[in-house]
Amino acid sequence: MADDVEITHGGMIAVDPDRLRTTAGRVRAEAGEVACARQDLLAIPGLVDDVPLARGFPALWSAAARLQNVEDALERLAGGVGTMADVYELADLRARQAMLGAGDVAAARDLRRREERLLAGDARLSALDERLQESWRRGVAEGFAPGGEPGSLPGAAGDALLLGLSPALFLLQSVLGWNTRVQAEGAQRLMTSVAAENGVVRPAPLAPAPGLVLMADARSPAGVRPRAGDVVIDRGPAATIPAGPSTLAGAVSRIPFGRSSQVRVETYRMGDGAQRFVAYIDGTRGRSAEEPWSFASNLRMYSEHAEADSYRAVAEALRDAGAGADTPVDLVGYSQGGMIAGLLAQSGEFDVQGVVTVGSPIEPVLPDDVLSVAVRHTDDPVAGLAGGGSPNGTGSPDSLVIRRTVAPGHGTDPQIPAHLLDGYAETVRRAEASGDERMARIAEHFAVLDTATSMTSTDYTARRVTG
Repeated sequence: MADDVEITHGGMIAVDPDRLRTTAGRVRAEAGEVACARQDLLAIPGLVDDVPLARGFPALWSAAARLQNVEDALERLAGGVGTMADVYELADLRARQAMLGAGDVAAARDLRRREERLLAGDARLSALDERLQESWRRGVAEGFAPGGEPGSLPGAAGDALLLGLSPALFLLQSVLGWNTRVQAEGAQRLMTSVAAENGVVRPAPLAPAPGLVLMADARSPAGVRPRAGDVVIDRGPAATIPAGPSTLAGAVSRIPFGRSSQVRVETYRMGDGAQRFVAYIDGTRGRSAEEPWSFASNLRMYSEHAEADSYRAVAEALRDAGAGADTPVDLVGYSQGGMIAGLLAQSGEFDVQGVVTVGSPIEPVLPDDVLSVAVRHTDDPVAGLAGGGSPNGTGSPDSLVIRRTVAPGHGTDPQIPAHLLDGYAETVRRAEASGDERMARIAEHFAVLDTATSMTSTDYTARRVTG
């Protein structure tokens, strides 16, 4: 259903393989108990000499047969669970191999050896892994393409009525509906193909960009005047804020969507004098030559793995606020802002401890000490460019992927209804209202900010110099 919210760790590995194997062991133990009970029943005839009692033997044998069926079913269940554990481990091994760098020879060898041992034990695993991956790929874009004929008369009854009233109109509707589906399915295949190449981003230096990034005040280097291609940032006044974002919905609501500024940086001074920072980054702003948050910046980061002016502007805003390699930073970004957040987290320039992305076109591969929260709509073509993310997830064990389908069949709609921030904010609210205990861990992550002795917020507005 379109209103359902799914909360997972991300990736296609739904359950830890070792936990599955433990479950399979417990099921086999229960099968053993049933087998013992059946054997005890079958031993009764040899212990009974009384003829009247012997008349109950047919019922006893019937009960033993039913117990045999239960034992067989439990054994099949245990075998299936064990096989699924092997499939999940194989998928994890292959995903980890794909993420290794060229110099990780020893790690690659160890992973291949474990993969070979699994396949030697069950030749079906490779085909099962392919089916699992195909099913996962379909699921991450659920709702992108129309599932049936469009119009106000859906279903067999409506089709029959329309056919009776006007065969020509029925034929036209069928052709248009077929074209709509074919176009959407083709776009989905293209999106999936592009995502396979660019959606999951491994840590690697971004190609540098030409030009300077300058603050529009005395902090810029003396004697340096902006030239065409440079980025100039205006800093707004620092404003005192009463509290930090206590929930994920609170964090998303602080993204400067619809404001002139593209970045907001909150500074928290803790009781020991240390500082913490949270940066909120908006998405694409348009095609203006002066706008760093442009479609060209999207392509530069996504396709070329290169610094974009928007990326450089966010990094400079954080540096201007006082953030550095040793100061904890959280990043919250929408759309292009989510891509910037993920790439900044990989850069190592800042001590990034949490990354929240909303409708981001990428999934960064993050270390296991970074909390990663990705909010994606399965019918959002922008989020679809991430391809569902890494098959084995990313970030800390508390990391989450929150998914919902909001506009089924409208993946190719030029208005991109599933990408609207309001819809994503509603998805977050529903996730928090679900009662899922994992959402509380996100609130705990932000709760440390409320122990600060002072809290301020500063807006930054960047523009590209064109002449």
